[in-house]
Amino acid sequence: MLIKNIVFDVGNVLVRYDPHFIINAAFPGHQDPAELVHGIFKHQTWYELNLGHISEQEALLEYHARLGIDLGSLQMMAQIVKESLTPIPGSIEMLKQLHASHPLFALTDNTHEIMAYLQQRYDFWPLFKGIVVSAKVGYLKPSNEIFQHLLTTYQINPQETVFIDDLARNVEGAKMLGIHGIQFENTEQCIKELQKLQINI
Repeated sequence: MLIKNIVFDVGNVLVRYDPHFIINAAFPGHQDPAELVHGIFKHQTWYELNLGHISEQEALLEYHARLGIDLGSLQMMAQIVKESLTPIPGSIEMLKQLHASHPLFALTDNTHEIMAYLQQRYDFWPLFKGIVVSAKVGYLKPSNEIFQHLLTTYQINPQETVFIDDLARNVEGAKMLGIHGIQFENTEQCIKELQKLQINI
C-alpha cells in the first residue's frame, strides 16, 4: 500500500539527545557519570516528567533530595539538556523535502519545558501537520495508547503510515498497530529506507 503519512520521533532523529554528554557537561569530573545518567535519565522521576505528571522544577527537587546534588547545579543541567538538543546532520533538510509531498507528523516522548524550548528555538515545527507529545497525552512510547492517539486524532490509516524512531522497541510498538517502521541510524540510511517504501526523496 502507498505510504501517505510520515511520522518522526524527535530525539536522536531530528535533534541529538545524549544523556552521557549532558552529565559530563553539567558535572565535569564526576566520579561515576554513568551512575548519574541512570539516576537521572533512567529513573522513574524522568518518566513521570515525560508523562506530564510532574513539572521540571518538581523533578529537580526530587533529584536534589535523592542524589544530594545542589539545586543550582541541577538547574544548570536542565538548561544544558535543552541547549544540547541540536539538529542531526541532514534531518531538517530531509523534513523539508518530504514536506513537499507528504503529510508529516511528530511523535515524541518529551517534557512540557523541553518542547517549549525546542518550539521557540527551531522553525521546522510548522512542517508538521500534527504533533503528539507524551507530556500532553499522558502516554509514553511504545504504548499502544500513544500510537492510537496519533491515528485517531489525525484520522490516519496505519497501513498508509511509516514511523521513524531511533529505538527498536518504539518501532516495534508502531508495527503492532500496523504502522510501517524505520529504525533511524542516520539521515542517509533513513532516506534509503524511505526510498524502499517508494517514497521519492
